[in-house]
Order: sequence, then C-alpha cells, then structure tokens
Amino acid sequence: MLMLMCLRHYKQAMWRGMVNDFSLEGLQGRDMSSLTVGVMGTGRIGTQVLKNLSGFGCRLLAWNRHETAEAAKYARFVTLEELYRECDVISLHLPLTPATEHIICRESIAKMKDGVILVNCARGELTDIEALVEGIESLKIGALGMDTVEGETGIVHSDHRTDILANRNVFYLHQFRNVIMTQHMAFYTRQAVASMVRCGIEGPVEMLRTGRYPTRLV
Repeated sequence: MLMLMCLRHYKQAMWRGMVNDFSLEGLQGRDMSSLTVGVMGTGRIGTQVLKNLSGFGCRLLAWNRHETAEAAKYARFVTLEELYRECDVISLHLPLTPATEHIICRESIAKMKDGVILVNCARGELTDIEALVEGIESLKIGALGMDTVEGETGIVHSDHRTDILANRNVFYLHQFRNVIMTQHMAFYTRQAVASMVRCGIEGPVEMLRTGRYPTRLV
C-alpha cells in the first residue's frame, strides 16, 4: 500500500481533494511493472511481500543474511551493493539487531538511485532519521513510506493533538509532500494480533517442553 501511495503521489492527491482541488498537475505516477523493487530481509514477512509484488510484474531483487529457497522463487538474491544500485524501490523487512541498526544511512543512501523510494514497515531504527531528512531535502530520495521511524517512542499510538512535542526530526520529516507516515499500524489486523498473542503463549510453552523456541530471532 505504501509503495503504491508513494508511486502515485497519493498524499498530495488526498490533500487536494479535501479542498476541492481536482487538478492533475504534479501527480503523474509510475507503474510498478516498469520498476525494480528490492526487499531487504526475506523472513516470513519479506517473502510474503515478494510473493505479493510478483503479481505486479516488477523486477524483484532480494538481500538477506542467508538466501532462502522460498524467496528465491520470486526474486534474485544479490549483494547489498547491487540492490542499492539497481532498485527504484527498496522495502525493509529486517529485525533490529546491532548489525542492522542504521543500515540505511548517509553512506548507503549515497549508493542508491536518484529518486529512490524507501519503505519501512519493520523497525524505525533501521534508518538514520537525519540521513532520511537530508535525502529528502537533496531530492536523492524521491519518496518515503514510513510506518515506523526512529524516535517514535512516546509518540505513536497516542493522541497528541494538544501536546507540544519536541522530536523535531519526526515532525519535520512528516510535513514533506512526498513523505507518508502512518502510526506504526502495519501489524494491526485482527489476524496479525491473534497470531502475536498465540505466538507469545505457545513460544514459551514450547521452550519449557522441548527447549526449542520456534519464533526466536537468534
């Protein structure tokens, strides 16, 4: 959803519609089928994203610490360098670890295509927010679709309409016409919440019974 909204300038289109401006100037988008999309992280979520994207006819690249057979059905595994260099859209589906914190930073953004679209529905700290701001300001980044962002703790999932909030980077980034930020809600469906509750109960029980924890990260 965030990829399509970024590609079709939907934030601007919605704003205009609210004030009865139905003009098309500046809203011409791009078709997914003409693009190369990269997925960083091919666990269950990343692999499902690749499967969904395969229906759009886009060229798919993937990067993961270890190649996975299921993801390889839909995408070609490449190095990070090649993924940065080749992709028009990059979507993050990595866990947050010391190795992945700020994996998207000034140095990695500099290796990407001009006008790259970045989507993050995983963990906010995968991206350096100051580098994102600089990328948007310099037009290196064409659009951001962010369900989570560094520095969101204490902000998301609460109503702050009458509060003074001090996190300048989050709100500065939020106001750009080509930045879509949702309130960390990508997980928030009935099915996903039920699955989290089930895993939270079944995992420790399985650990006590067998010594194995099927959903552990490391």
